[in-house]
Amino acid sequence: MTGTANAPLRVEIYSLYGDARATEAASPSLRGSLPARAVQRCPPVAAGSGFGWYVYPPADFALRWDGQDTEWTLLEENEPTGWRSLAGGYDGKLPDAAAQLAAAPEQFRGDLDIFDRYGASIPFLDADPRAANTIELVTGVVARTSPGWCLLARGVPNWPVQRGLQLYEGVVETDWYTSLLPTILRLTEAGQVVRFYRNIPLMCLQPVHRSTLEAFRHAELTTGQGLAAWPEDVWSDFVALRRRRQDPEIQGSYRQEQARRVRENATYQPIGVAEPDQSN
Repeated sequence: MTGTANAPLRVEIYSLYGDARATEAASPSLRGSLPARAVQRCPPVAAGSGFGWYVYPPADFALRWDGQDTEWTLLEENEPTGWRSLAGGYDGKLPDAAAQLAAAPEQFRGDLDIFDRYGASIPFLDADPRAANTIELVTGVVARTSPGWCLLARGVPNWPVQRGLQLYEGVVETDWYTSLLPTILRLTEAGQVVRFYRNIPLMCLQPVHRSTLEAFRHAELTTGQGLAAWPEDVWSDFVALRRRRQDPEIQGSYRQEQARRVRENATYQPIGVAEPDQSN
């Protein structure tokens, strides 16, 4: 059964790690790091920042690529505890991963052989032997969504990108794929130590309906270079909005237009949250 985009969305996100920080709704203010003016006066920024759910690493750790091989280490008081190589397809595992499985409820223990490949432990880090600066990170997170809904796994919107790090984006069909969500990292700068923290979001999961993906594949795209290619109605709308933006007596024109549409159209729902977020 394929759910419709108008049906209520249900998202379930679970972690194999009992002590990991729980997934939580993304913050319109990036947990207070965005300037209050940006949150209050720029609804598109607040909407983009607050769309989805944060996923956190299960431990404080760091990665380092020397141009040929990648190493990893846990962090203790923000310092490396001992670098370990991921060369040759070696799997990095957290020290307490086996204990997490040992604490499984009795009704689950008969199925723990699915982790035998990893030495009866939970996989954590794996560097591609063909491209050692490309690492698969397993946060231990498993997600399930309503029929017809997928999750876009991507970097945290509007969060400053760490030097030396790229996070690949991917759309996961979580309405049937109830397995570990992959997170693919790429280290881009040799010698740079890249740190990850259990209290700083690693990525964001954003819901996307299958109908949107299908509509995109068949979308009719119209482009126009130069004003001679613009339709008159597009130009008229553009001029009207620019006049409001340039009127010194009008502030927050985007937000005011949202409010006007709410008043005049009971079915109109503005996107995002434009109020300051106080989460931390």
